Amino acid sequence: MEKLTIDQLHELRLHIFDNAESLHKEAKLLLDNGFYARAFLLAYFTCEELGKIPIVVGVIGRMLKNETVDWKKVKKRFRDHKAKVDSDDFHKYFFGVEVDLLRDSDLKWLDAARAASKDRVNQKNNSTYVDVQGVAVTSPLEQITKEQSVEMLERSFQSLRAHWQAESMTNPIVVAAKKLLQATPKSGAHEL
Repeated sequence: MEKLTIDQLHELRLHIFDNAESLHKEAKLLLDNGFYARAFLLAYFTCEELGKIPIVVGVIGRMLKNETVDWKKVKKRFRDHKAKVDSDDFHKYFFGVEVDLLRDSDLKWLDAARAASKDRVNQKNNSTYVDVQGVAVTSPLEQITKEQSVEMLERSFQSLRAHWQAESMTNPIVVAAKKLLQATPKSGAHEL
């Protein structure tokens, strides 16, 4: 990873984004066909995959400022499940949760998301593996309900929406395209 150029890191970021969108679409298909455990799993993976993007963007920022990058730390965060979940939560908070100066509901959302991150990792495991709890055998098909799957799918969509919002504000190509569209006369309008 440390041998990647800034352009290659941007390419990595875009591939991560595309993969997350695909995971979300596949999760929706699984949910629609009654595969709740696997729908939950792919929706969860959508968020975890999106959590990689702020990590990569942080590296790009450091490289642009000619700052030292701790590649060992970056690679650890890039592969650590909880670190990616926390990264996605913070990104969603920053780009997808409306600021509430009166009731601090935005800060409460972030606190609740952080408190629930370990539970989401556990639910991901429950949606994936047959296990034993005490003397009981557990199956993903029995562990994850339709409601949990729907909730995780909605959560993953909110994360995607926050990333779309971030792209619309920060991606130089998207920003330039918006400016071009705003400067272009609308169809049917006469040019002066």
